Amino acid sequence: MKYLSILAFALVFSFHGKTQKIQACDSVPALNRELLNVLKPYVGQKVLRGECWDVVSLALNETHAKWNGYDVFGIPYDYKKECISPGDVIAFKGVKFGGVQNGMKYFEEMEKHFAVVKEVRPNGELVLLQQNTGRFGKKLGESSIFIGDLKKGKMEFFRPER
Repeated sequence: MKYLSILAFALVFSFHGKTQKIQACDSVPALNRELLNVLKPYVGQKVLRGECWDVVSLALNETHAKWNGYDVFGIPYDYKKECISPGDVIAFKGVKFGGVQNGMKYFEEMEKHFAVVKEVRPNGELVLLQQNTGRFGKKLGESSIFIGDLKKGKMEFFRPER
């Protein structure tokens, strides 16, 4: 009975809401690798004014990627039908996430927010590079979202292009 209780505890506290499988791309495009390399030295530091948008604009401008300077960060795609790659950009609009991470319930809202994908994990977890958050303030940090924990709103994914 003791082992059954431990197993039940482990299952409850490792649950991340509704798991949604996502497809990671087989390889990372060269431009996406460049974009991540631009951001790497800034982790833990403030990028430009410290706004979330500044992370994306710096990376796209430094790599000479095409974008409209406002809200189209490359080629848009449907993450439910296509693979996600590190270095892709996500625009969050009216998003609410909720679930359990590391044994703790969490709730996160992003009315209008931008981030860069650092890593794609097959369990629906995306590791993001972002700033202007409650966790990191105006400094660039790394945190995760679980796509299956999306409760409301829209996420737009973009693949950088030249």
